[in-house]
Amino acid sequence: MERIRAAGPGDLAAVTAITLATGDAGRDAAALYRDPDLLGQIYSRPYLHLASGFGFVVEDGDGVAGFVLGTSDTRAFEADLERQWWPALRRRYPDPDADFREGWTADQRLAALIHHPETAPDQLVRQAPAHLHLNLLPRARGRGMGRGLLEAWIAAARNSGVTAAFVGVARDNVRGLGFWQACGFRRQPVPEYGGGAVWLLRRIAG
Repeated sequence: MERIRAAGPGDLAAVTAITLATGDAGRDAAALYRDPDLLGQIYSRPYLHLASGFGFVVEDGDGVAGFVLGTSDTRAFEADLERQWWPALRRRYPDPDADFREGWTADQRLAALIHHPETAPDQLVRQAPAHLHLNLLPRARGRGMGRGLLEAWIAAARNSGVTAAFVGVARDNVRGLGFWQACGFRRQPVPEYGGGAVWLLRRIAG
């Protein structure tokens, strides 16, 4: 029996592990990184620590099988990251030398994001102040858990006055793109962000 509940600090280990296990366009990224925490430090853990983040996890008989994490205010979340999250990580992970960018390891590419974080595209934030991430382990896919998590997150966001939300999905994550589009998210052209990600947006109120 599956159960969806609010995510909290006690879920850090599970959320970090799931982020790594799905971090290669939905596939296991464990072989790509020497530090198994790095992906989670950037893409999931801060939502559990910062007041501007919130989310839900789904549990099955084997434990936490997936999560949805996000914020109702992207710009406030980015400001919180800069004040409360990145400083400690910048001391832990050195900024790689940009002169040797082509030789960076996968870990160094993530460390560079900690020191030089990207901000969300203005044209998306103007339309949708909120954003989210949703990750499911393979055992949880095709069982309605993703939709259940998304519905829980959207209900909470709507109760906070959010009118629209966006997601960024790796271009080669075909399954993920299909999920978001089936759930009513529509592709948005963001040419200044290059071809690595597909951006999708959905109105949820108003």
